[in-house]
Amino acid sequence: MDNEKMDLAVWTGKCNEMIFEAKKVYKELGISAENLPDGIFDGEKPISLVFAGQYSAGKSTIIKALTGISSIEIGEGITTQEAHSYDWNGMTVVDTPGICTVLRPDHDEVSYKAIADADMLVYIVTHNLFDELIGTDFRKLIIDNDKAKETILIVNKMADVGNSEEMRTIKLEDLKKVTQPYSPEELRTCFIDAESYIESEEETDDEIRNELVDRSNYTGLVDTINKFVEEKQLSIRLTTSLYRLLDTIQSDMTQYLPSSGDDDVDALEETQLRQKSIFNNALKKIEYEVRSIYRDASSSIREIGRNAANEFEGFSSQEEADNYMKDAQNQVDDISHKCEKDIEDAIKRILEECEAELEEYYKSPFIKKVYDRLSKKNLKDLPLIQKIVDSEVLAKGGEAIVQNAGGKIGLKGLSGLSGTNVHQMVLNVGHFFNHSFKPWEAVKITKGINVFGKVLGALGIVLSVGMQAKSDHDEEQRVKELKENREKIRAIFNSVAEELEDYYMKSLNEYTRASIMPRIEQIDQSILDIRQLRIGKTENCQKMAHLEEHCRGLISEIHESEF
Repeated sequence: MDNEKMDLAVWTGKCNEMIFEAKKVYKELGISAENLPDGIFDGEKPISLVFAGQYSAGKSTIIKALTGISSIEIGEGITTQEAHSYDWNGMTVVDTPGICTVLRPDHDEVSYKAIADADMLVYIVTHNLFDELIGTDFRKLIIDNDKAKETILIVNKMADVGNSEEMRTIKLEDLKKVTQPYSPEELRTCFIDAESYIESEEETDDEIRNELVDRSNYTGLVDTINKFVEEKQLSIRLTTSLYRLLDTIQSDMTQYLPSSGDDDVDALEETQLRQKSIFNNALKKIEYEVRSIYRDASSSIREIGRNAANEFEGFSSQEEADNYMKDAQNQVDDISHKCEKDIEDAIKRILEECEAELEEYYKSPFIKKVYDRLSKKNLKDLPLIQKIVDSEVLAKGGEAIVQNAGGKIGLKGLSGLSGTNVHQMVLNVGHFFNHSFKPWEAVKITKGINVFGKVLGALGIVLSVGMQAKSDHDEEQRVKELKENREKIRAIFNSVAEELEDYYMKSLNEYTRASIMPRIEQIDQSILDIRQLRIGKTENCQKMAHLEEHCRGLISEIHESEF
């Protein structure tokens, strides 16, 4: 059982331990810790996991099983009177009161408020599934508020009916009546019995304990959450903070580093630190601007879908409906194409600013003096420094910076240093983003829907009935059909918005990892190589070096893990 853990919880715990260790060392050395993050999500809202659903469905029990927080009260009836937040490894876990309790209608407002900002919503029902009241509430939360992308649906207390594959299949069919137009699979439905897992932790007989764990399907629950975390690429928020922590450690470490005995080598380290700072600033700008662009585009697409759904009832003819939908789809296509162009333009602009800043820096008197002095040295006696200088070799406009044959460094063309040449990074923008995101094809792949045909077809069916005289058609049925098709329209446009966000989020992560991070990592290695030349490191210096090594190692572990 110990091996079944939430990946996100494991890594947030390790990251916060890293920050705690850094604060401890800084305090021992008397270094100001003002530039260290307070936690792994310092300056950002911590990742939030909100548990919601009908009362007595076992929300508190599930949270207790996942987190191991013993103080969580569980039992029959309404045990949670208000939203409780738990700090779990730097994340926020929220236990909400049951929704639609009748006895406590004020609970709904408390729960809805917590749900609104959830990074992950875990909606819980029992094996009895949805009654009309809970089903209406679920659709309001998930369909109307566009939360499907952030939702895991859990069916708890399955021990009462048997948590078998056959029973799950039956329950999945019943769930479709409420979850449409989303399938239960799209909502990551998981069947569990949390109480069985709690009992297993107190059981001393191994055979009985294993039976209880199997019945609980705790492993399936953890796997479901881990897959969700992977899809959302939440690990990026951890490594981003760790890279910034590493920068702070490297910068503060310089005061404890003894001289290498060579002022020019020490000065070369400064050039690497300043170069890295410029790249890090560019990286932060790219991440912020690109996310703002695709999130704005996604919001616009959702708004078009809402407008289309609201206009649906007012169409006076099939032709009017078809023309409106075609226009709405054309608007989405235009938004998608503009999003792509805006992202590419933003990255190119930021990289051009980065290159200009680097070129200005490398033309500074400080840099010229460093490389002028290095040009007079025999770098063969300093192989690590030779490696760093060689890594900066890049011809630009004709003259190479380093003439390898003679080991000479020319000052003309200093802007040709690889740190200033971002031409390849600009070229890579097209490789990762210029694939003309096709919204309707993306939805067809993920939801099995031919959007253009099915949307107009659905409209045609409803209009052909709904436009009949009310005396010829049951008004209640007509209202029901109108509502269902408004939901279909809204869900399809929401799916396009979700796919657009996913596409650009993944493309951004792939681009930064492939184009920018390798250069930052190369600079980091150069800094490490220079510092390895230090002889007789002081005890304080060794403590800072250990922090640097630990932080760098944790970043590598996260990258190498499946998480």
